[in-house]
Amino acid sequence: MALHQAAARLNALGGQASVMYITDKELGAGLDAFAQEGAGAQAKVRMRKGLRQSRPDRRLDMFEVPQLQAAPLETHFIVPEVWPDLASALVNHGCPNVHIWWLSVDNFPLNLLNQLVNQRLIRACNNLCQSAYAADFVRKNGAQNVSMLSDFVELDEVKNPKPIAARSIDIAYLPAKARGAEPLLDALGRDFKIVPLQNMTRDQVVETLSDSKIFLDCGNHPGKDRVPREAALCGAIPVVRHEGAARFTQDVPLPETLLIETESFFSVDQMRERIQAVLNASKEVSSDLARYREIIKCERAVFDTEIAALIEQDQTLPVRKT
Repeated sequence: MALHQAAARLNALGGQASVMYITDKELGAGLDAFAQEGAGAQAKVRMRKGLRQSRPDRRLDMFEVPQLQAAPLETHFIVPEVWPDLASALVNHGCPNVHIWWLSVDNFPLNLLNQLVNQRLIRACNNLCQSAYAADFVRKNGAQNVSMLSDFVELDEVKNPKPIAARSIDIAYLPAKARGAEPLLDALGRDFKIVPLQNMTRDQVVETLSDSKIFLDCGNHPGKDRVPREAALCGAIPVVRHEGAARFTQDVPLPETLLIETESFFSVDQMRERIQAVLNASKEVSSDLARYREIIKCERAVFDTEIAALIEQDQTLPVRKT
């Protein structure tokens, strides 16, 4: 979704963006995913014969981003950080404008087995960072070319949100971000009404958050997470685990009372006390979140400024994404 969002804004601001859809088959090919055709100024990269592009999710049609089959070597390729082998393949083909977009940090496979290989890749590519956490990470791993390319929430602030005291759900949470916290949530469920955000449409998620007092984020924040921001726009109070991007004020500018250290997730008593304290002071806390909501509402303008800066880097080259 973020890649299409960026491509659509890039096109709207005068760039030229297309998308290449990648299947598990291409990902499995790794460094051999692309072939080169032509020579000199006519040289292009395309997926190898026998590999086929996937059918896009129909929900992405709304972005109206054209599909790409092959591209000149000088094309600006933007590759998400979860696919380092594809970025390496493009670099190996001599593509001079390969960008890694760091939508997360912890999903990048920088382990001891391939640490030097991927540190070399980080240094060879341009690094676009969705968060200050990501920018800090890539710089610590030797990146020289670092720019910000954040994102924005596709949700308008709920008008006339229901007061916290009038909401029927105490805590909403994402099960996918709560692995390992099940015993804690089961115990908290004896004292609070808890609703998981799962098997819901987009509208149902918004409706649930609009009737929730607290959104509890148990995740490790590999980047600026989307749902805490959506929760705030729905009038709920985001309470987040103080890890990853949540340790960077630029990424998660929440009051300290809403940042909970990991150790508390292993103590039902500590967490119950923290949750109850937030609920007891919900009126004051909700007021304190006004600045956070204003920052979220400005994210589209910030994103457009970052996109415009990318276009300005080289007006003579087409800007495309993979």
